[in-house]
Amino acid sequence: MSDREQVYEKILRFMCEQDNFLVTTHLNADGDAYGSALAVAYFLEAKGKKYHVVFHDQEREEKYSYLWGWDKILSYTNPWPHRYDAAIVVDVPTKARIGDPAALLPEPNVCVKIDHHPMEEDFSQYNLVDVAASSTCQLVYEILVRSDIPFDVHLSSLLFSGIMYDTGRFSFSNTNQRDFEIAADLVSHGTKPNVIANHLFFSHNIESLRTIGMGLANMEAYLEGKVCVIYLPLEVMQNARHLDLEELANYSLAVKGVEVGLFIREAEPNFVKVSFRSKGNVDVNRVARVFGGGGHVHAAGCRASGDPLELKERIIAEIARQL
Repeated sequence: MSDREQVYEKILRFMCEQDNFLVTTHLNADGDAYGSALAVAYFLEAKGKKYHVVFHDQEREEKYSYLWGWDKILSYTNPWPHRYDAAIVVDVPTKARIGDPAALLPEPNVCVKIDHHPMEEDFSQYNLVDVAASSTCQLVYEILVRSDIPFDVHLSSLLFSGIMYDTGRFSFSNTNQRDFEIAADLVSHGTKPNVIANHLFFSHNIESLRTIGMGLANMEAYLEGKVCVIYLPLEVMQNARHLDLEELANYSLAVKGVEVGLFIREAEPNFVKVSFRSKGNVDVNRVARVFGGGGHVHAAGCRASGDPLELKERIIAEIARQL
């Protein structure tokens, strides 16, 4: 049995032998976070386990309401009335990225971490971390397909959603052969790719699309066209739904000749969120880490305090050092 197969077996055994689980993921949960957390919950429910899915986010994102278990997600409040005997944490490289639910984690010897980000903090005894995986849902699939629970349209749609989201509809450079093999299997169990794509990528309201249009109309090029920046100031972001605008990060790479794209938005006065995208020559994880963030080679993010325009210049200077 290979080392990887042993990891799958250990995590499966852990989920079958333990009970009273906390299932959680990163703050500002995205499609992979929702899909992987709820797929784990689906397995636990099928096994008759006690569990809570607890997110830092204070509102469930409406566009994921088509997913099984969406209505089971709880938002953390303090004090929290429950304690847990085991935990499964998905799509999270550090406890800080969990947000407030990190306070609910039991001891590391009864924690599992499943993630495809670079290993930054070891807070669990059982780790399935693979940066070559396109998504955490890909890794959760590899565990659950080795279990005795049958796949149906609900579980398949959870996993397909996470893979489709994190691969950008199977178009990002992290997309690999295994994604298509898994996708084919999930479709065989009733998943409808067009339905999921509509939920994930084509369900914006008209105000959000107008804001996206403002970002596109004001994009700027730097470093001889190798860097494209989309910036939205506070007065625009105050009336926008932040999660509806994430696609702007991908649009920043859509210009011919661009190597690195930035989507910078001022979330609060002198506090910005930055999404980085790269076509391959620049490791944006390294760039983001300079500013206290992180992520993947081709997709990363950070949050920083300070003047947004000054921060933009500093980020561009850091990118220039890598180009």
